[in-house]
Amino acid sequence: MTTIRRFCCDDLLRFSSVNLDHLTETFNMSFYMTYLARWPDYFHVAEAPGNRVMGYIMGKVEGQGESWHGHVTAVTVAPEFRRQQLAKKLMNLLEDISDKM
Repeated sequence: MTTIRRFCCDDLLRFSSVNLDHLTETFNMSFYMTYLARWPDYFHVAEAPGNRVMGYIMGKVEGQGESWHGHVTAVTVAPEFRRQQLAKKLMNLLEDISDKM
């Protein structure tokens, strides 16, 4: 069973196992904190039972007027949780949030 919820500060200390994958672009802590502070609605984490981080999506909004849109900065899923359409679910969530905002 997977739980998708908003990312919180404590998650920054728990998601390193996902970021160790060579396909995942990583950033410094201040970068993640900036996204969390400025666009909290666009930062979500997927958890397995036992609060194990399966993956996350990080995005933001940008543009003006008609060009206002959501932007995906990072989406990643730990190798052991891939091929379950988790990234697709995270992308759909971000798209829904962008449409509502």
